[in-house]
Amino acid sequence: MQEMIDNLSTYGYLILFFYSFGGGMVAILAAGVLCASSTKLDLHLCIFLAFLANTIGSTLLFILGKYYKKDIMPYFKNHRRKIALAMMKIKKYGDLLLVVQKFIYGVKTIIPIAAGLCKFSFVRFFIINTLASLIWAVILGYAGFIFGNTLKEAFEAFANYPYIAPAFIITLIFIIWLYLSRFSKKK
Repeated sequence: MQEMIDNLSTYGYLILFFYSFGGGMVAILAAGVLCASSTKLDLHLCIFLAFLANTIGSTLLFILGKYYKKDIMPYFKNHRRKIALAMMKIKKYGDLLLVVQKFIYGVKTIIPIAAGLCKFSFVRFFIINTLASLIWAVILGYAGFIFGNTLKEAFEAFANYPYIAPAFIITLIFIIWLYLSRFSKKK
């Protein structure tokens, strides 16, 4: 266990940076939780690294869409409808969509490419993307940190009652199973 914690303190920032490069919602949340439960990682550095990597990653996707359209379109031949829809939404909602897309899993890659394809201004995209990445990193970093502190306090409170932990885990598994079975049914 100590070896894993040492590896996280050694490579955690690097993993967070590269994972945030392509989106990284899970990574910044996990980093926030780890910052709350351990002194090995610094929350502010994690937020900064996630912000920086996410800004760079989205900007590179925009550049690919804007300047290398012919080179990347063969890779998206099965997703042309999604890109066309994203381009229509960008023309309609523009700046707001660039901020909101940071928090929606599955569209973080398509939206910057589509913004580049529909001739969005690079300077405008860069400013909005930078602000959106900052908001994204701060909100998710602190949300993970608060959740980590809550978990830490819960584990400390239940340390004196070891029989509660298995009941909690069984209840949690049941709730997840119920949720997944309810929403995975075909309608």
